[in-house]
Amino acid sequence: SITIGLTDAQGLVWTSSAGGVDAAGTKPTATTLYGVGSVAKLLTTVAVMQLVDQGKIGLDQPVAKYLPSFSMRSPQYRQITMRMLLNHSAGFPGADYSNGFTTKPFPGYAKQALETLSRATLKTTPGAIGVYCNDCFTVAGEVVAAVSGMPYTTYVDRNILQPLGMRDSLFITKAMPAAGTVARTFEGNVMRPQEVTNIYASGGLLSTPTDMGAFARMFIGEGTVGGVKVLTPQSVAEMGRDQVATTLNPVPDPYMIFGLGWDTVSAASMRFEGVKG
Repeated sequence: SITIGLTDAQGLVWTSSAGGVDAAGTKPTATTLYGVGSVAKLLTTVAVMQLVDQGKIGLDQPVAKYLPSFSMRSPQYRQITMRMLLNHSAGFPGADYSNGFTTKPFPGYAKQALETLSRATLKTTPGAIGVYCNDCFTVAGEVVAAVSGMPYTTYVDRNILQPLGMRDSLFITKAMPAAGTVARTFEGNVMRPQEVTNIYASGGLLSTPTDMGAFARMFIGEGTVGGVKVLTPQSVAEMGRDQVATTLNPVPDPYMIFGLGWDTVSAASMRFEGVKG
């Protein structure tokens, strides 16, 4: 199935859906949940930038300053900054996918990922090369938890989802969602088991176009939507700035010009039309 929404600065303009969310072919509704995948990285980035706005985190401060449990076999891990996590340039060797995708919640994933990193070596000098990396955001989510004093998912719910009125959005942390609330996937005509993404900070949110429209309007409004301030305009602008222009990457990739959280902050077709993308 598919569900789609179009929003502008004022609100939801249009929404539609098609297909079936279960074996009976039930049509999606406005509240049917879908996994948003790596768009969740923006939630983690917003959470970090909120703490930056509050003076509790410095983008160019070492990750280990805020998360003492973070370590690696390469001593240069102490050079990894919060900015490097959010622009994929930490130099991590890959991603830990064990227990990342299951059929029931596995709340210990982030702790497991930190343990995996503690036995790993860096593959490049921190800050040198931007390579897409889920573990960067898992670690960033644990920094949010350590600095805020609450679990990552609780922080996001209280400080992003609730203020923006994203009432239907959630992470699967303990119990499975009620039957019929999440769009299911199929192999042929066979409905697959409900998947749980335990990589919360990198891709674990379930949401709707209506809720994600509110999240998008926050960026359109430079951090504020409906009178609710979530971020400062300065933090929104920093998220959208090219973060890799001065790295040592010998072969620039025009399709992955990392911002903070954003996969790319410059798309040729949009730039041609004078539109930020």
